[in-house]
Amino acid sequence: MRYWDKVILFLVGLIILSSCGSSKKVVYLQDADVNRRVKTEIEYKTVIHPDDLLSIVVSCDDLESALPFNTPMIGLGNQVTSSSQQIPRGYLVDKAGEIDFPVLGKLKVEGISRNELSEMLKEKLSLYLKNPIVTIQFQNFKVTVLGEVKNPGCYQVSSERVSLLDALGMAGDLQINGKRKNVLIMREQGNEKVFARVDLTSSDYINTPFFYLQQNDVVYVEPNKGRIAGGNAGTFLPYVLSSLSTLIAVISLITR
Repeated sequence: MRYWDKVILFLVGLIILSSCGSSKKVVYLQDADVNRRVKTEIEYKTVIHPDDLLSIVVSCDDLESALPFNTPMIGLGNQVTSSSQQIPRGYLVDKAGEIDFPVLGKLKVEGISRNELSEMLKEKLSLYLKNPIVTIQFQNFKVTVLGEVKNPGCYQVSSERVSLLDALGMAGDLQINGKRKNVLIMREQGNEKVFARVDLTSSDYINTPFFYLQQNDVVYVEPNKGRIAGGNAGTFLPYVLSSLSTLIAVISLITR
């Protein structure tokens, strides 16, 4: 191989290597001590917000007496033949943080947990029912995962207890080019939006309010420098290679 051919091949290799960023420290929870148990110091509590859709089912010793306190059932599918295929119509929390409950009227529910609302309703319903039982679930609990993950999107969660790692798992985990030390979480708290940065390589975030996600949280995984550099190089690389190919042909003709 002639001298100029070696030089040009070296330049091509240098350009390609410069477009690839090295991904360091991609392992999660690197400092976690596997030989001891860690108790989280933050109490997990999901509170109710405006626009939440709540399923509230009331029952008691006399089922017929509880009927006025339940919303009509909605069938799943075109034909419903079994009560197991039906769900109660949800209560949408309005902008004032209230729901309109049968017989009891307007109730302020914003800022309290599902269990706290259940206890409040049982206390109020005990004036009308014997041994009331109240079951409450979130019908529209969702989190959104964006950025350098395999399957970005909005994910409906059947349980109100979902960790950041759970959400990333639903999104197919981080891509190798995702920043593990600077994951952004956006959270709504009343009329405010709270932003937090989480380092997935450290176990310290387990004791933060962002280990478990709240409804409507948005998780964004930033691309690292290698991903950004690779994207920029990918735009111009065809033109660079074309120019180098022309240069090789010209030099070959000159040096014959």
